[in-house]
Amino acid sequence: MSDHLDTRPSERAREEFSEPPKGFNLRNLAYHGKSAAAVIVALVVLVGGGWFALSTVQSQLREALTSEDYLGPGEEEILIEVPSGAGVSEIGSILVEHDVIRSTDAWSDAVNAAEEEVNLQAGWYQMLTQMSAEQALDRMLDPNALDQEKVTVREALRLEEQYEEISEATDFSVEELEAAGADGEAYGLSPWAEGNPEGFLFPDTYNVQTAAGPIPVLSAMATQFESVADDVELEKRAEELGYTPRELVVVASIIEAEVRRDEDRPKVARVLYNRLEQGMPLQLDTTVKYANGVRGNSQTTEEERKFDSPYNTYLYEGLPPGPIGAPGKSGLEAAANPADGNWLYFVAVDLETGETKFADDAAGHQANVEEYRQWCWDNQGKC
Repeated sequence: MSDHLDTRPSERAREEFSEPPKGFNLRNLAYHGKSAAAVIVALVVLVGGGWFALSTVQSQLREALTSEDYLGPGEEEILIEVPSGAGVSEIGSILVEHDVIRSTDAWSDAVNAAEEEVNLQAGWYQMLTQMSAEQALDRMLDPNALDQEKVTVREALRLEEQYEEISEATDFSVEELEAAGADGEAYGLSPWAEGNPEGFLFPDTYNVQTAAGPIPVLSAMATQFESVADDVELEKRAEELGYTPRELVVVASIIEAEVRRDEDRPKVARVLYNRLEQGMPLQLDTTVKYANGVRGNSQTTEEERKFDSPYNTYLYEGLPPGPIGAPGKSGLEAAANPADGNWLYFVAVDLETGETKFADDAAGHQANVEEYRQWCWDNQGKC
C-alpha cells in the first residue's frame, strides 16, 4: 500500500465527463443565457429610469415647496395699495403680506435684475396672488396696472357742478363727494379756503386712484390748486396789491365767470380793482346768479337783483365773501397781474365770440351796452 494518493479520474470518469449529457445543447444554453442577460439589463434600465424619474419629481417638488419664489403666473386678482413714500423694500413686504409674492428675497433679486432703476409710484395696483417676483415687478412697472380713472373737471364750475362731473366719471355719488369735501384736512384743502372748497379745487384733467374713495380725487385737485397758486405767485401778488390770497381767488372766480377770452381777463381784473378802490358796487350779474342758485348767460331779473345775499353785488359793496366758481390758471394769473387802465365798466358785446368792450365812464359804457343789445336783436334767442 502506497502513501501517495492518485487523484486523477479514472478512465471511465474521463469518458463520462468528456461528452455532454443526452438532450443537452450548447447552442440553447448560449441563447438562453443571452436572453436572461437582456432581461436583466432591461430590468436594470427600467428600475433605474423609474428611480431617476421619481428622483426628478421629488427634486422638483422639494424645490417648489422650499423655493423663495412662486413659479406660476398668478392666481386670484387682488388690489394692492402702495402708500406715499414707500420704498422698494417696503413694497416687497406689502406684496408678501398679501401673498402676491412668496418672499422679499425673491423681490430683491427681481429688482436687482431689472435693466433700469425701479421707481414705483404710490397708488393702487391690480395684481394677482402667488405671482413670481419678476412677473409682479413687470406688472407694477406697467402703467396700466395702476387702478385709476380719467377725470376732467372744467373751469368756472361751481362746487356742486364739480361734484357732478366727478360723479359722472367715477362710481362716487354726489353725496359721497360732498361728505368727503367737508373734511378739508383729510385731502389738504388750502387754508385760504377757510373750510369751504368752493373755488379751491383746481379744474383740470386728472388720472386718479378711486379704489380708496373720493379723497384721492379731491386731494389731487387741492394739490394742483396749490401748485398753480405758487406758479402765479398768488400770495406775493396779493400782498403787493393790498388784498389777501383768498380775495384774489374770489376775483379770479369772477373773471372766470364773466369773460371768455384770455386777453380780456387782465382788463376785467383792473375794472374790479378800480371799482373796489373807488367804493363802487361791483354790480355783477354772475354773483347775483350765484346768490340765487341759477345759471346762464342771460341778464338777471329785477327780482333776482333784490335777493338779499352777501353775494349780491348790487346790494352789497366789496367782494362777495367767497369764490363763485373754480378759476383756472388764466383767471388766477389775471387776478394776480391786472392790466393798467382806468376802466370802470365792461360788457360782452358778442356772446358767441366773447368779445368784450371796456369804458372809463358811464357814457362810454352805455354805448357798449347798446352794441350788446343790437347783437341780441340780431341774434334772437341767444341772449
